[in-house]
Amino acid sequence: MAKQSVTVRVEPELVRWFREEAQIPLGEAVNEALRELQQRLLNDQLQHRVDRDLAEGEALVSKEDLSYWNQLSDA
Repeated sequence: MAKQSVTVRVEPELVRWFREEAQIPLGEAVNEALRELQQRLLNDQLQHRVDRDLAEGEALVSKEDLSYWNQLSDA
């Protein structure tokens, strides 16, 4: 996976607030937010892939086969 460069514009008030009020450094907070965003995007990509694979798999199975397997699972 290729790394992407991200440019973040930081407002002076935000830097000042982090310096005076926050319990963690601004850089650490930004890194954590980016990690969470990356994880969310990866989860979304994985869910889309699973949904696509399921749809493709269902398209390969006939309605009769699905009905047969449903009958077996109900037994």
